[in-house]
Amino acid sequence: MKKIIIFVLMSAGLLMAEVEWRHDYASARSQAQKSGKPMMVLLVSRTCRWCQKLKNRTLQNPEISYFINSRFIPVLVYRGEGGFPEIIHSTLVPTTFFLTPDEKMIIPPVKGYWEPTEYMSDLKLAFEKFKKMQSLH
Repeated sequence: MKKIIIFVLMSAGLLMAEVEWRHDYASARSQAQKSGKPMMVLLVSRTCRWCQKLKNRTLQNPEISYFINSRFIPVLVYRGEGGFPEIIHSTLVPTTFFLTPDEKMIIPPVKGYWEPTEYMSDLKLAFEKFKKMQSLH
């Protein structure tokens, strides 16, 4: 019975999971340095319908949001509103950047809207490459 209760509670938490966005790039970077986690920086525009679709469909997927929250420091930044380094630059939005805590690019930026399955493959690729980069140091 105890195992069933734990399973139900964990399942409910997974279903209600949302990405825990940071909106201050500098403090997110500091948190990444302290935790040793990579950053996932999503560059969006307030008027971009594909950005909204990515946030409302792909990033609301419980598996995606759980994966992001458990392995990355997620940062949401708006194009044209500053407060983030020049490395976070793209003419297309949405664009997802995967950075080490010291701001090195892990994989090339992921541009555009992606369905959950495809987006998850990029998340896994970035995290695995980050782990390999860490093991080399």
